[in-house]
Amino acid sequence: MSQQVTKEKYSIETLRERNVSYDHQHWLTQEDVDMANSYVELIERTRSKITPQIGDRLVYVTEHGDYYGNALIDSRSAKEGYLSVCEQPYVPFVWEEDGNIRLSVSGGAFHSVNPEELKFLKWTEGVFKDWGHCGACANGSVSFLAKVPLWFYAEPNPRYGDFTTETYRKFYLHKREESENGNLYQGFDIAFRDEAEFRQFLKDYEGTVFKGNWDNQIVLWCFRREYVFLPSAEWEKIKIPAVERKLNFHPEQVKIVKDMEKHITYFYRIKPDNF
Repeated sequence: MSQQVTKEKYSIETLRERNVSYDHQHWLTQEDVDMANSYVELIERTRSKITPQIGDRLVYVTEHGDYYGNALIDSRSAKEGYLSVCEQPYVPFVWEEDGNIRLSVSGGAFHSVNPEELKFLKWTEGVFKDWGHCGACANGSVSFLAKVPLWFYAEPNPRYGDFTTETYRKFYLHKREESENGNLYQGFDIAFRDEAEFRQFLKDYEGTVFKGNWDNQIVLWCFRREYVFLPSAEWEKIKIPAVERKLNFHPEQVKIVKDMEKHITYFYRIKPDNF
């Protein structure tokens, strides 16, 4: 069930496209090309869409709905039979060991996953790197692509049902007590003065509210937002009523259109003369 292995994937010209600054500083050589091609053959020869392995990519969804589309199986886990997964890896360093590859990975966070719970999605391209002909030095690594499986894993018992940050926004909000001053709802990068403003936001962005992790905290899932600026003549042609919304602290006439499948609220705005 392995895939077709790419022979001699790179030439000096094609490898240079991925390693412009390396070539500029160290001069890309045939030795670098041979190294990259040797790794590509090893990586692709050892892949399988039945057995997840170190170096494969995966879509990882946490129980809190956080979506990572390019997570990486980085090593064997300390837990017997499990694999270690890095949510947001930098390009991993690769070397050969026991007829397969091993990786040195920076990034985070790391999780242990049972490989039997991973589902094969498709073949994809993963990026790897190793030191070039000049050895370990500043800007001395050469990166290359190889075909690897992309798997899917979602942590069990999701707290928020089908909501994930792949297509939704997520906010943690604190609701103040009556005696406190300031915004009624306050988050890290969003706030609402009063209940009316909050309810308007829920309506505009198809918001759904969950109880938070402690008293007075809520978790808000909602559509993403996109602004579309149109000349006034084009804006007038949109056959929906205009409404007033405060954008950048100023009231403005807008027309609101929702994409219910992609979970986006579009605000059609009139393009300013100096735009």
